Amino acid sequence: MSVRSMTGFGRAHGTAGEWSTEVVIRSLNHRFLDVTVRLRDEHAELEPAIRRLVGQRLLRGKIEVSVRLKHSREPERTIRIQERLLDQLLDRFADISRRYPIGGRIEVRDLLAVPDLVQVELPPEAVEGPGAEAVGTIVAEAADALARMREAEGRLLAADLEERIQFLRGKLGRIAEVREQIVLRLHDLLKERLALLFEAVPFEPARIEQEAVLLADRSDVSEEVTRLDAHLAQFLELLKRADGPVGKKLDFLTQEIHREINTLGAKCRDLSVAHDVIDMKTETEKIREQVQNLE
Repeated sequence: MSVRSMTGFGRAHGTAGEWSTEVVIRSLNHRFLDVTVRLRDEHAELEPAIRRLVGQRLLRGKIEVSVRLKHSREPERTIRIQERLLDQLLDRFADISRRYPIGGRIEVRDLLAVPDLVQVELPPEAVEGPGAEAVGTIVAEAADALARMREAEGRLLAADLEERIQFLRGKLGRIAEVREQIVLRLHDLLKERLALLFEAVPFEPARIEQEAVLLADRSDVSEEVTRLDAHLAQFLELLKRADGPVGKKLDFLTQEIHREINTLGAKCRDLSVAHDVIDMKTETEKIREQVQNLE
């Protein structure tokens, strides 16, 4: 199983018994799996099976499943007239005509305007047995089409993320190479500043060395470089060997990467490193945005 995006689209058509069936599935980013099924009320019994089929194929995202069922033959309608209501209506109209100077006659179109007087009923349209199984097959086809689209988009996202992680590794490698030189420069800078500040005051060389050691210790980024390199390697490993949804893991890992870069920038007081850290922060933010799209 490869890395998959959370956005996509799937469609499938078919025949389910006497029903012509079309299933459309769309998905968007979401922290969890959220499935919405759109069906006519008379087909609501299909919803649990549809949810189960989608949940077996998609593990994360906001999923909208639209199922359209159309009967292959015109259903036989039953027309019912509420005769008791009609009798009451005509009696009432005749009574009013006798008591008041109201003329005219009631036409059929007048009766059709009376709520609930004429009702057109359709026969039950439940989809059962083989028809329900066929609908499930079509839903599965649409979900599989959506999964394939998400996998294709996921491969593009993975390639983009790998390129950005390699950029961070390149910057980190440069910082690792110059970190000892940075400590030496800090040592020399400290001695120069102390000499200027205490030019007329005796200052023990041992004291200078002690302060230099403390400054070097506070500025040492060896641990941050090691941890950050491990995080970047783990990120690439998850991208290449994904056996399920990795979006949340990569999101947490990106937060750790960002934290180490912040610490590295705070400890390393060097202008060239500061520029590299800014570039790394910018790239990490782009990585975080892309990771939000992964299942």
